[in-house]
Amino acid sequence: MTEISRVLSRPRSAVKEQASRGASQPDLTALYDAYARALYRYLVALLGAPAEAEDALQEVLLGLLRRRAGGIRNQRAYLFQAARRQALQALRQRRKRERETAAAAVCWIDPEACRGGDRELALDVQRALGRLPLEQREVIALKLSEDLSFREIGEVLRIPANTAASRYRLALGRLRALLEGVQR
Repeated sequence: MTEISRVLSRPRSAVKEQASRGASQPDLTALYDAYARALYRYLVALLGAPAEAEDALQEVLLGLLRRRAGGIRNQRAYLFQAARRQALQALRQRRKRERETAAAAVCWIDPEACRGGDRELALDVQRALGRLPLEQREVIALKLSEDLSFREIGEVLRIPANTAASRYRLALGRLRALLEGVQR
């Protein structure tokens, strides 16, 4: 059980009223007790990933600690606004990581595409590769990135060389079809 999960499982205390009064220097433990569960649920709903929600909740609370929460009129609204900002930032970072990963995946297939800065092509190829069955993706990766012969691919995957060649041809055909569908 993670630290956040353990703390969230604590019984609710009667500090919600005290925390929402807007005291000049609120008790962070009281704010946590009052709002952590709700903020966590909200963050999971926005991010779709409990681990990311836990990280975002920690950032929200650290931000509150840094700010000292002193002139906040409505602490509940402030905390949900901060959670939303943190979730949007996490989503932007996630999309950036996904784009970078997709672009890197194209580099081993077509280094020229990376130099040209064609990120859309990188994303399209990454998506198309992701739609291939694993046994076809393996052959494509070994053939294109490692320049293995079909005999060598067969040894690596413990399949006949003809099967490796067949999977390669099927994968290329499927990639072409998937990528033509994207360009139309």
